[in-house]
Amino acid sequence: MKKTYLLLLLLISIATIVICAVWPSGQTKGITVSSSYGRGAAQPKIIAQTKEPGHVYLVTVDRLTLQDLVERQDLFAPITGQAALGLMSVGVYGGLTPDNSYASIGAGAPISAANTALNGINTGGTIQNIPAVDIYRQRTGLYAPAHTVVQLDIARIKTLNAGNSYSVTPGLLGTILQAHHVPVSVMGNADTKEEKARPAVALAMDESGLAPGGDVSNNLLTHDVSFPGGMRTDYNKLLSSVMNSKNNSGLVVVELGDLERLETYGPYLDGQVLQTQRQETLSREAYFITRLLEAMNRDRDMLLVVSPTPRGNYVSGANYITPALVIHNSVQPGFLTSTTTRRPGIMKNTDLAPTILNFYHIEAPDLMYGQTLSVIPANQAVASLATLYTQLEQNNRLRSPILHNYVLILLILLLLSLGAIFLPRPNILVRILKALLLAAMAVPVTLLLVTLLPEGTPTQLLFEIGALVVGITSAVYLWLNNRSHDLDPFIMITLLTSLCIIIDLLLGAPLQKSSLLSYDPIPGARFYGLGNEYEGILLGSTIIATTALIDRFAKYPRKISIGLAGLYYLINLYIIAAPEKGADAGGAIAGTFAFLIVLLLLLGFKLNLRTIAITVITVLILLLGLTLYDLHKPLQAQSHIGRTANLILQNGPGPMFNIIYRKINMNIRLIKYTIWSRVFLVSLASLAILFYQPVGAMQRILTRYPQTFIGLIGVTAASITGLIFNDSGIVTAATAMIFGAPTLLYLILRMPRPDS
Repeated sequence: MKKTYLLLLLLISIATIVICAVWPSGQTKGITVSSSYGRGAAQPKIIAQTKEPGHVYLVTVDRLTLQDLVERQDLFAPITGQAALGLMSVGVYGGLTPDNSYASIGAGAPISAANTALNGINTGGTIQNIPAVDIYRQRTGLYAPAHTVVQLDIARIKTLNAGNSYSVTPGLLGTILQAHHVPVSVMGNADTKEEKARPAVALAMDESGLAPGGDVSNNLLTHDVSFPGGMRTDYNKLLSSVMNSKNNSGLVVVELGDLERLETYGPYLDGQVLQTQRQETLSREAYFITRLLEAMNRDRDMLLVVSPTPRGNYVSGANYITPALVIHNSVQPGFLTSTTTRRPGIMKNTDLAPTILNFYHIEAPDLMYGQTLSVIPANQAVASLATLYTQLEQNNRLRSPILHNYVLILLILLLLSLGAIFLPRPNILVRILKALLLAAMAVPVTLLLVTLLPEGTPTQLLFEIGALVVGITSAVYLWLNNRSHDLDPFIMITLLTSLCIIIDLLLGAPLQKSSLLSYDPIPGARFYGLGNEYEGILLGSTIIATTALIDRFAKYPRKISIGLAGLYYLINLYIIAAPEKGADAGGAIAGTFAFLIVLLLLLGFKLNLRTIAITVITVLILLLGLTLYDLHKPLQAQSHIGRTANLILQNGPGPMFNIIYRKINMNIRLIKYTIWSRVFLVSLASLAILFYQPVGAMQRILTRYPQTFIGLIGVTAASITGLIFNDSGIVTAATAMIFGAPTLLYLILRMPRPDS
């Protein structure tokens, strides 16, 4: 009993360290957070609606980077000093090209418009001497009014997105604005002498491919023999054209274009020439934005400056996610955020369309996947964002090699352990394998706790990870092994893992937001709550911890033990499902199914169709309850469960089939290409082999550790249901199995061979 108390004291101490490290400021490395974002000072405030809204000037500066804003403070400080800033994660359907990124902003959803930017044109223009209006009518059967701008490839864009796994409407922003009599115009381009490039048309157009006003012709360009290609934006002409629309309030999309031209000509330029031209271009663009700020009515008008397309071969820095800023008299300097991301300083490109609609007192439809931007007031936003970006970039760069090597080591370890069960094995090999199996199970909690340590170089991070893994494994293996119950090592590691994840979620997931084994804001699939990786880890560790504890304290009343396990499962499910905590519908479904299976088996039910039916019905009731609860909340506060339900209620079952198709398609793709699928398959194969061979091994496990054996069934159930009910379910399935196959292999290795 003394050792048990010491074990619990150690777990409580570590949990207390986690709480103390996070609780005072509630912050992730880089930026202090608040409210449902964590604990902190300021509350996010939705960008205010103006009683009589004027213009929204949406200035697009493709290939602009945060590093540009940091290094050229002499140019941009007067602009950024009065702005709310954020890092914009770009989601598209297809490659990260300007064609796709601009069109996705206009749709408010990830769409594809590949190779269509060259066919944005004024209706007065011609292509190969054929009037644009005639080509438009030939392709769509519609008439384009004079003095409008048209996307001739609108029919092709719709065809490209016919199989889009999202329910999307190209040109939705322009369609809604025009339906509410808000004028829309588009100006500027990124043309070169060799090819037209007018992606901004797809941002401003309606679903017919029309923007009522603007000019995307070469009239707004100037010949400059010193500029690569000899042609660049005439900023004075562009500003004059923008200001000419001043009396007709509405959305004005302005494409500056020159940085994109430099990206196009980059392969042909000397490096120094390219950088000199880039700096001169930044000067001109900062000048244009400053002049626009001086000319606009700050009480009625709002300025949005965004860089729709990330990366680039000839930009400064990696440029994984791009800067965005908002200026309006109601907007305080600080960080942009939204309920899409719940992360200070991070937003999605799909948040722009709802923000523009909100400015004009128009509610965004469910077919838009973003939310209205909010502002968290703060000083020195640029410097703080730079710190945040450095951390995000480092995590993005290190995530793949570290996890790849971890998974590879885990696979080798599983195969070696499986081989050692069937082949003659010296005792030293068994000891090494048992220690390594425990170390492998300690890695997930290590990758969570390491975020509490001071951030340093990649080498320092690797050293910290290694030290924590060795420390936890040593404490478990050397201290507990051969001195206490066989199950104590698993209880210590799995309970520690489960408690740390639960505490982290209660605090707003500050550790997961920085963990290498978690979601990444750069690709932008998830930004908050419980990610697929730690979903599987939480379910697997919780099930093994609770069932092993029941075996460990078998002398205590069984009903009390099962009751306490059930209570802990309920706490887990609430935290997993709650929109302000885990916000993980797939995890709630998988957890309910797996926890119920475990509880029913613990209570003496047989694993048959009746048990499975009871479990499935309960899961469906839970899902219905979560949906109804979420539907009664305001749209801004709804999780993706409520928004999906709204989408189905308003548009029929089509969106539901799209979601199912997307989940299946993503899982098939991941099973083919991700190394996590190997972990899942090897773990399942190991369990299947050990069920039959060595003869009697599984029976001995069942006899000696009956509740832990049920836990192994529960982990398998969590793994399979996690695979089914998540977009990247193979990841959940694999991480849950981290506590399945290694546990069984360890216990069998610990047993004497039948022939010894």
